[in-house]
Amino acid sequence: MKMKIAVLALAVSAIAPAHAQQAPTIRALTEPWPEVVKVEGVEILRVQKGIYMLAGAGGNVALQVGAEGVTIVDSGGIGQADHIVAAIRHITKGPLRYLINTTSDVDHIAGNEGIVKAGGGNSGPVAGVNGRPANAGVMTITQENTLNRMMTGSPAFPALTGDALPESSFFTPRKDFYANGEPVVIYHAPKAHTDGDVMVLFRSSDVIATGDVFRTDSYPHIDPERGGSLQGVLAGLNNVLDITVPERNQMGGTRVIPGHGRICNEADVLEYRDMLTIIRDRVREMVKKNMTLDQVKAAKPALEYDGLYGKQADWTGDKFLELVYKEQAAAAAASKPASATAAKKR
Repeated sequence: MKMKIAVLALAVSAIAPAHAQQAPTIRALTEPWPEVVKVEGVEILRVQKGIYMLAGAGGNVALQVGAEGVTIVDSGGIGQADHIVAAIRHITKGPLRYLINTTSDVDHIAGNEGIVKAGGGNSGPVAGVNGRPANAGVMTITQENTLNRMMTGSPAFPALTGDALPESSFFTPRKDFYANGEPVVIYHAPKAHTDGDVMVLFRSSDVIATGDVFRTDSYPHIDPERGGSLQGVLAGLNNVLDITVPERNQMGGTRVIPGHGRICNEADVLEYRDMLTIIRDRVREMVKKNMTLDQVKAAKPALEYDGLYGKQADWTGDKFLELVYKEQAAAAAASKPASATAAKKR
């Protein structure tokens, strides 16, 4: 009898985890296909819990919606502010409370002024009246390097002023605050796409918005003139992988909103990180063999990935390889004196 009870208990314990593991698959097969909702050309995608993604207005815009109001990550491209506000108003009539800029790229910040002005009219006394700051309705936050670039402008976009400029910046590795009953953690990703990139984690909702540190539509658009580097992008992606927790087989669980492209999970970030690591290591070995840039391009170390990530006219696989080659060549040159000194000591 004891033997039969033990065998039965073992069988039940084996079946229970298997049933639990099947839950995500069953849910995926039985849940209705999500309805496509577009407002003035902006597609509204519910991510999970109170988090939404707005696509089609430049860089992806992430929203946290709750009883206290709306937290917004990035403000879209030129002429998109009104469309973004209209999409938000389709979801909620609550006040706009926070706006976080992940980068100084025009397709992520051009809507700042319009969103801040829309928020100022929805949160008590009108912004700019009776000595209140111009952007009192919405607290706009970014990293210090990004703020400095917003203030100086660029050939692609003039300097921001007034309501368009963030009133809060930080220079530490992270900044956090509470919104809608959950911690919001902003991580600085140094020397990634630029030296001022940030990623935003909505901790209770289990969603992270990465800005252009991660994207699914191309190779990373790295700008060395603004402090960007492939190694910094890889470090940022590794940080995302440290944060994300899959539900099963690297699928489900933590959701990832990229700067451009579709909603992802840990497996997507892992594949992207591994792809960049493989290309970097291939180019590094070619640099060690003193191959020229033309020879590296001819060898096509990114051939199997170009069909997915090298199709943009302004950022082809060859252009990305040029960046990787220059970075690896500079790293190799910087390491030579140290190697020579070590050899002399031996």
